[in-house]
Amino acid sequence: MADNTFFIEFKNFYMGYSPTAHLNSLTEIGNFGHASSMANVNVLTPDYITQGPALLSLINGTQAGTEVVDELINFIMDKAVSDDVSYGIGATKLFKISATTVAKGGTPSWPQAITTCTDGESCINMKGNLYGLYNKSSGGDILKMPLSSEVIDPDWGSQEPTGKAALQKAIHPVAVKEDIMVFGNGRYLGTYIEGDDTLAPTKLDFGQGNEVADVIFHANQWYIAVNSGVSGTNRNNGQIFVYDGAAISTILSDEVSIGVQRIGFLFPLNGVLYLAYQDLSSTGYKIGYVSGRTIRDIGFFEGSLPSFAQKTLYKNTMLFLSGGSVFSSGAVVDDLPIQMSQLADGGYATCGAIAAPFGTPMIASTDNTNYRLAKFSGYDTACNWRSIVVPTIKGRLVGYIDQVIVLTPTLAANARCDLIIELNQASSSSSTFQITTTGKRKHILNINKGRIEDFRIFLNWAEGNAINDCPVRIVQISGHYTEQ
Repeated sequence: MADNTFFIEFKNFYMGYSPTAHLNSLTEIGNFGHASSMANVNVLTPDYITQGPALLSLINGTQAGTEVVDELINFIMDKAVSDDVSYGIGATKLFKISATTVAKGGTPSWPQAITTCTDGESCINMKGNLYGLYNKSSGGDILKMPLSSEVIDPDWGSQEPTGKAALQKAIHPVAVKEDIMVFGNGRYLGTYIEGDDTLAPTKLDFGQGNEVADVIFHANQWYIAVNSGVSGTNRNNGQIFVYDGAAISTILSDEVSIGVQRIGFLFPLNGVLYLAYQDLSSTGYKIGYVSGRTIRDIGFFEGSLPSFAQKTLYKNTMLFLSGGSVFSSGAVVDDLPIQMSQLADGGYATCGAIAAPFGTPMIASTDNTNYRLAKFSGYDTACNWRSIVVPTIKGRLVGYIDQVIVLTPTLAANARCDLIIELNQASSSSSTFQITTTGKRKHILNINKGRIEDFRIFLNWAEGNAINDCPVRIVQISGHYTEQ
């Protein structure tokens, strides 16, 4: 602020959501790069904000015609088992997936039906074999499939190994370290040690009313997320237990309690253990990290609590699903602050798995009639971003916006973003101004709006282009004060 004028620059969009955006859509808290709301925008490129990625269905990736994805894929392996090969498990089938295609036909014929499976939960590669954990109409089981033959033994867990037994009917997160597989089994933590072919589905018992939500291997130990309490829309208590890496003992090493909050997933990244969790008494959901025996919040998001199957790594950030949308949390480089942003649409309203075994994220979704497995491709146009609200009252004076200048990279053909100024607690707005023109970088908009108590900028790519995006580097607002 200088004399009777003001000059504000909206930039550094990599900051993501305002810390209080989940509490108030008209928040004033944050910096001029923070958003009060956003939909499907990419703030992961530090120099500008642009359209988020669109989705392209994989070949054979829907239920239409002769395509093969006719059920929701609940889990996709986040690492390829060989060049351009990964697997996913759905309600009743095992799917073979490449970077572009869901396998169809062949020997054996893909996708493969899993006898008695009614709810596929997870799958993982260990020592050249794929293991799939799933539920049946009663109880659960583990399938085994040698990757060399791809022939499924559907009831291996209950029929073959030492300690063979059925599983609980429950969610079944799974993780592997060398020849040890550790998995959630309802109130139990189960283990399988490949070296002596020993299955122990109830190795650790967390007690009645508890459920293992996720399990990961981190810092040479197993970390086990456990929720206790009544399922559904009820408050739960969440704890993270630490278990010896050898998975032989029946004694836990340590625990971290997060109190009356429900855990969705655990995620190790760059030596730090992150988690998604929920407090029913507060608005939204949270991402935090473990620091000693405490949990530190780093960001909030809306939608739903993501599960162990709804997380992956993308551009050095956690990518996860929530309420039919794709969110990002983290920093693309360590020198930037940790951000929370809503990057892309998840496809249909109900999302299953997200994974990036070949580098590009792919997402399974359904509307209960149609099914889809799609990957990031091109640019979405259902994208928008709103800044925090900026007060323009100075004593008895109110603001008058004289001019807006928008700086972009050199625009390609048909690139376009529209800018609107929302005024006085978003109760009115300016006209729509187009940011466009091939080869242009500086866009001067004469707004001329007076008697402004506060404002925020609204960037909208609804008329944008799916091939040539319209990035915005800086929005400069200049104005002066006038008597009310």
